[in-house]
Amino acid sequence: MGCGRDRDFGKKDLGCVCQAVRAIKDIQDAGDECNECRNDCFLEPLGTMVSPANRVNTRIFKLYLKNGDTFKAHIKGKPWKSPFFRVKDIFDNCCATLQVVKPEHHHHGGSGGGGRGDDLEDADTMMSEWELTGDCITVDLDCFCAIQCIKDVFVDLCED
Repeated sequence: MGCGRDRDFGKKDLGCVCQAVRAIKDIQDAGDECNECRNDCFLEPLGTMVSPANRVNTRIFKLYLKNGDTFKAHIKGKPWKSPFFRVKDIFDNCCATLQVVKPEHHHHGGSGGGGRGDDLEDADTMMSEWELTGDCITVDLDCFCAIQCIKDVFVDLCED
């Protein structure tokens, strides 16, 4: 099955990235436990990663490839890529459709400081407003070895 580890298809063992993305989807859909890690992907309810937890509908996360690189997706019609995603759907155990999101301020000139300008990696993600790019990507979650949740935010789901 591509880049995922060999599986016995009679078993339902899911990789940890797959389990985390499934949990994010469930948390986003559901809308309390104490946890000392403020950006744990399994924190419930949605909004726990921000303070105050007013209107939120999205848990933004980054994925890391098995070689340690950050996974990024091209934004159609733009000169840069984004490493930030929102889970849209998950199916067939560990396939997922991810919506590409970006910090809203990036289209006003980026974070400056002599960066390469071809990605949003160095954006000030904690202070940003977020927006959907209108681009989605379908991935095999078994191709990733790590996930990092960034922030619970509100994004306009009907904008693009």
